Amino acid sequence: MKQIILNKNTTLIIKAFLLTLLLVSGSACQFYHDTATHYNSYFLAREGMEQLELDLFNEHVDDYNDVLSILIPIDTNKTLSHKEQLDFIITKASRPIKFHKSSEWIDECYLLVGWVRLYEEDYENSLTTFKYVNAKFNDENSRHAALNALLRMFIEKEEEGNITLVKDIIKQQKAPYNKENTKDYHLNLAHYYRNKNNFKQSIAHLRLVVDLEQKKHLRSRYYFILGQMYEKTGAINDAYKAYSTAEKISKTNDLEFQSDISAYSMQPVDFSDEKQTKKIKKYFDKKLKDHNNWDNRDKIYYEMAQFEMRKPDYDKALSFFNESIQVSTSNQIQKGHSYWESGKIYYTEKKDYIAAAAYYDSAVQNFDESVYGFEDIKKRSENLQELAKYTKIVQENERLLSLYEMNEEERKEFLEKEIEEEKEELILKQQYAIENEKKKEKPVTAKSQSFSNKESKEFYFYNTNALAQGKAQFLRIWGSRPLEDNWRRSNKMEFSGAANTNNQTANNNQKPTSSNKKKDKNDEASNEDLFAGLKTMDQRIAEIPTTDEELKKVHKALADGIFELGKVYFYRMKINEEALNNFYRFLDEYPNDENAHEVAYLVYVICQEDESCDEEEAKQYLIENYPDCLYSKILLNPNYVKETNERENYIKDLYASAYQLYLEKQYNQSDIKLNELLNDFPQSAYEEKGRFLRVLLIGRTTKYYQTFKDALNGYLLAYPSGEFSDTAKGMLEEITERRLENGYIPGRYHDYEITTE
Repeated sequence: MKQIILNKNTTLIIKAFLLTLLLVSGSACQFYHDTATHYNSYFLAREGMEQLELDLFNEHVDDYNDVLSILIPIDTNKTLSHKEQLDFIITKASRPIKFHKSSEWIDECYLLVGWVRLYEEDYENSLTTFKYVNAKFNDENSRHAALNALLRMFIEKEEEGNITLVKDIIKQQKAPYNKENTKDYHLNLAHYYRNKNNFKQSIAHLRLVVDLEQKKHLRSRYYFILGQMYEKTGAINDAYKAYSTAEKISKTNDLEFQSDISAYSMQPVDFSDEKQTKKIKKYFDKKLKDHNNWDNRDKIYYEMAQFEMRKPDYDKALSFFNESIQVSTSNQIQKGHSYWESGKIYYTEKKDYIAAAAYYDSAVQNFDESVYGFEDIKKRSENLQELAKYTKIVQENERLLSLYEMNEEERKEFLEKEIEEEKEELILKQQYAIENEKKKEKPVTAKSQSFSNKESKEFYFYNTNALAQGKAQFLRIWGSRPLEDNWRRSNKMEFSGAANTNNQTANNNQKPTSSNKKKDKNDEASNEDLFAGLKTMDQRIAEIPTTDEELKKVHKALADGIFELGKVYFYRMKINEEALNNFYRFLDEYPNDENAHEVAYLVYVICQEDESCDEEEAKQYLIENYPDCLYSKILLNPNYVKETNERENYIKDLYASAYQLYLEKQYNQSDIKLNELLNDFPQSAYEEKGRFLRVLLIGRTTKYYQTFKDALNGYLLAYPSGEFSDTAKGMLEEITERRLENGYIPGRYHDYEITTE
């Protein structure tokens, strides 16, 4: 019995030991899977993802004149150049999914796989992965991260419906977001609203992000973007604070520099206080003189222009934008922005559309399609080019008419002055180009420029390096000179004796004369090349109209130019005031032109919406002066088009019936239809066809060749170049003198089968 009890106890002990061992083994197995995943595969995949995102961040080229992108846009042209990194992340993140399925880090591995697919723009697989994480895992943080990733994906794809759907799902989440997911959520929405140009909404989300972001290079960037968006919304003080904060915490030279100059251009200033404005000017001048900022002078001048825009002093702003353009060395996009801003000033503030056209065109030439709003800029540039084109046509023909009205003496004086002004303009452009090229030449550094800038305890003439630098600098400025008194003077005078003085003076008088002659010849040759493209006096005189026919051509060209210019202002520029000015001028000067009725109608159309003119007055002018045009008929009878279409359809059916009866040899019935067509609807689209069908009917029904011949001649007299003139002439050739002598057409005229449909 005792043995039995012992066996039972032993069995229980063994079972308990085995159960404990199993539990310990299971726990150890779970610990192994978690550790192997977290500190091996997942760790390496996560590090790889962080490095990839840092590389993409560093490779991204920012346009500081536009609001920076809050998140780096996903672009496979750039991400796929990191294919090895992407493959590495996939390999490492996929391993735990395959071999450590019970690990608590599997959801994070899936998230990394989904992000790789998103960077590859494999949207279908990334969507599946993120939805799987959100649906299958219990970890709230992973599920929230998956929802954020889905939101980012739909923002990249610009799928508004799905963006709204994910936002609604996020709002319904019961568990609160942790700090990282909260930051990512607001980053996504700040990025979304920035792309929509809804800066106020973007600011609201980005302000929450800067308090949660730990990485300084990102935090400084977000502050800079806040400054840009505050500036766009007119919150100057907030922009200044944001730029200043970005400058303080920035870790990159470019962002620190840009934040610094942007902060100064947005600094709160009382523009009536000269001390404050001089302080800002002094700061920018110091920046310009700093040799380290040589390649950034275009940005400095641009910010100086932005500061002047706040006053506003548009002339000074234009001057600084121009300096920014001229000193630019390699930053084409920066140059494009300076052109664009100048164009906007001329377009919006100065209303000088010709100048605006030139600046917008230059902006498009320097921008690429990545610049935000490029298509709108390009479209406005094209519209302005059309405007400039027709403005030049109008101006040139006005000039020719003005010259036509002058007497010979006035004409000569005018053209001589014109030629001189054009020459002066070319010379100024050449000088301007030379000066601008000099501005781009980087001066030698302070170290090489002057040995005296650095303090040195060594006596200058004992310093061989300083002596060599000084000699080289002297030769570069003065050339090789003999050792003599007054070596810097062009006319040297020696005081050792009269003879020497005379000889020296004679020599000096000869040299400049020879040199000046040579210089003058070179200048003349240079000017001849410079002026080679100018029209001569004879060429200009030859353009002036001398006959009535030539004068009519100039007037027609001017009328067409004014007409087209008005249409550009109306249809493309949407500037009614300028459109009306051109249309009124057209009607005053060319009321009988072929386009006058259309111009009068366009005036009426504008006056329907514009309060500057009277709609009813414009309507009466059109009806009274151009009663036969379609526009007037429609205004008098709103059903005119409908009735006209019905009339045209009736005429068409009338002719078709007459022709069908002719084919069926019912000539009398056909003739009745033709009489109605020709008598009741004269000058219709079917009149000529009807007249020729009448000729054919005569050929079928008359007994005499002479009658048929008279009918053919009557048609040709009315329509010498008509649709059936060649056929009629062929018929006439068949009616010979012999047939006319016989007179009688045997069996009627059956020699031709003519289709007149």
